[in-house]
Amino acid sequence: MNYDSIIIGIGILFAILLIKKTIPRYLVGILIALVICYGLSLTDNGLLNTISFYGFGTLGLMFSVYSLIKTNWLNLIIGFFAFISFFWKVMHYPYANEIKLVMLIPIICFCLTLIKKKEYKNELSILTLFVAYELIEFINLMVQWFN
Repeated sequence: MNYDSIIIGIGILFAILLIKKTIPRYLVGILIALVICYGLSLTDNGLLNTISFYGFGTLGLMFSVYSLIKTNWLNLIIGFFAFISFFWKVMHYPYANEIKLVMLIPIICFCLTLIKKKEYKNELSILTLFVAYELIEFINLMVQWFN
């Protein structure tokens, strides 16, 4: 088991613990779908891994649109960066490492949401999963640079 699985596993555990505080059914649906996407990614089946990958990107976009409608700017930043990372991987755009480097911005935004967690209690479970993913992206870049 590598550190990617450990970090996402911890994010999943926190998200499941925080699911009771997620009130809108739309957000509960996104959270459950993210957990299912993680479960699908653990299999050795290439098709299920691809479905999981595209599902994660789609859910990141859905959460970003929800945050834009609700004008939760910190949530929008965190969800948007998760979607942008997915989109850059799918389209094989250049500067993917720069996108991974900029993942510090949503991590800092998540720290700000933890300071004001009463305002973000509905979205905190989903934000935890997205930030776990973004943290993995940033750590992978650092490992790549130092090796």
